[in-house]
Amino acid sequence: MNWDLVGAKPEISDANSFLSEEQHKPGGPMSREIHESEVEPARSRSAGSATSWRHQIGPTGWRALLAAAMGWTFEVFDVALLALTIPAFLSDFHVSKAEIGIVATIQAIGMIIGGIIGGGAADRIGRVRTLSYAIGWYAVCTGITAAAGSLTSVEILRFLAGLGMGACWTAGAALVAETWPTAHRGKGGALMQSGMPLGNLLALGATAVVASGHGGLEEGRWRMLYLLGALPLLFAVYVRLATPESPLWLARDTGPRTRSSIRSLATPGIRRPLLTALTFVFFIQYLFYSVNTFLPTFLVEVDHMAFAKSLTYLVALQFGAIVGFTAFAALVDGVGRRPTFVGYLLVGACAIGLLLTVRLPGVVLAATFLAGVGISGVFAGVGPWAAEMMHRAPSRGLAMGVIYNGGRVGGAIAPYAVGVLAIDTAGFRLGLGTAIVSAALAIVMMLIAPETRGRELAA
Repeated sequence: MNWDLVGAKPEISDANSFLSEEQHKPGGPMSREIHESEVEPARSRSAGSATSWRHQIGPTGWRALLAAAMGWTFEVFDVALLALTIPAFLSDFHVSKAEIGIVATIQAIGMIIGGIIGGGAADRIGRVRTLSYAIGWYAVCTGITAAAGSLTSVEILRFLAGLGMGACWTAGAALVAETWPTAHRGKGGALMQSGMPLGNLLALGATAVVASGHGGLEEGRWRMLYLLGALPLLFAVYVRLATPESPLWLARDTGPRTRSSIRSLATPGIRRPLLTALTFVFFIQYLFYSVNTFLPTFLVEVDHMAFAKSLTYLVALQFGAIVGFTAFAALVDGVGRRPTFVGYLLVGACAIGLLLTVRLPGVVLAATFLAGVGISGVFAGVGPWAAEMMHRAPSRGLAMGVIYNGGRVGGAIAPYAVGVLAIDTAGFRLGLGTAIVSAALAIVMMLIAPETRGRELAA
């Protein structure tokens, strides 16, 4: 088998296909002498075609989406496990909350580093290979976490898992952006990002089953969840064998592939859009993590809600996210990137305002749902938009890795910033109020950025 190409061979009649039968034979070379008209997946197709958009995508596009979306779903599941098992770690390892907080920080650092390295790898060895290796890597590290005998072991393993998790999004987002046609690229990215609420719901469900069946997660029962986290290793094998590579990546210039370089992102035509996109992602990451980290505590301590009841509101938050991603997919290719992003950020900011000022249960529940729509749903368009902002970048994978994972710094700062302010009820409201400021700044950055709907991606 030629491990430089995936095992799935698209039909020649498929608009996403461009490789000849000879090029798929074992030992056959990757074609880089591809006519411009043949690189169709990332080229425009008529949005007004009578053919359903679902049929326009073709099997290659759907396979790419499946690989990226499921990889992202399993990644979110993995990230959620740490938050859900913190109480058990406190009990079993006899450590403080501050020490547990270090684990989350170390994992976040691993994700930032892994996302940037993964972007370079995606440019060098391909989107599919990088995606499959990333999924396999974080699955193995998560499975080994089940055998951790100390908090130090957990810290090391979560950092290593974070490397794979960061690389997973970068490679998957690039694959979908470059495989789906221009007219429907926004839908593809939104469908991929819908793995966020799905992964969270899977983690909540698995935790509920394990905890209810064994009387909690303490005394090592949390290890069962981390063993479940190793199952995506099987999916990584499927991705490697059955997912076609990005046609734009294969269509790059002849000769040795250009090594990804941070220096290549500093050129005048690349630097400004990269910094604009990076700053936008920084603010929406701050927005997301400030609310998602502290909303459960806010409901209990400020709204004086019973913990069990607060879980119902957290489920509403996730269902709001699902609605948000679905609606984003329906809107973004029709009305454009900028108005969709701005609309979602306004919904999210208004939802936070209601949560901070109103205590009526029905209003709080509706505001929590809308927070899921706006604050989580805004991430639906980040992948395609980042690719379009970097449409001329020779190292697009690396650029997308820098944009998304560099923006994670905002998510790392948010819990600390809100926590420092939340010394009393007024401080708690002020801390979460910074999320509204972050949403406003994200809107400013989106208004500065150009509209990218319909923008072609260079090979």
